[in-house]
Amino acid sequence: MPASQNFVMAKGKNVSAAITKKRFVKLDTAAADGETVKQCDTAGEKAFGVALFSVSAAEILKGKGASVFVDGRAIVEASAALAVGAVVTTDNVGRAAAAATGNWILGIVDEPASGAGAECSVLLSAGGGKF
Repeated sequence: MPASQNFVMAKGKNVSAAITKKRFVKLDTAAADGETVKQCDTAGEKAFGVALFSVSAAEILKGKGASVFVDGRAIVEASAALAVGAVVTTDNVGRAAAAATGNWILGIVDEPASGAGAECSVLLSAGGGKF
């Protein structure tokens, strides 16, 4: 069965660097506005949500922003095979990865991924705390 999504809340955000759709993004703390995101780049870090569309560097220069799922069920690209019920965090490029001790919990898989690059559905957990 292909992954599916059903968002409860999505937010429009500015983008400080290119992002890839279906990957976790975080707030860019270097941006003073509090409204800017960038793709997650550290395994296990806290994320703001999942990017619905890719945004290239050229598109940023034209003013394109990002739509970010922050609550509900999102399609996320997986870093490895993920089973239903797996608690997930981010890897170093924003893909869903199985959480380990000390990682931020970003959600729970409810439709599995067969391997790296495959899609899974994740029930997002805003402020999920650490594993």
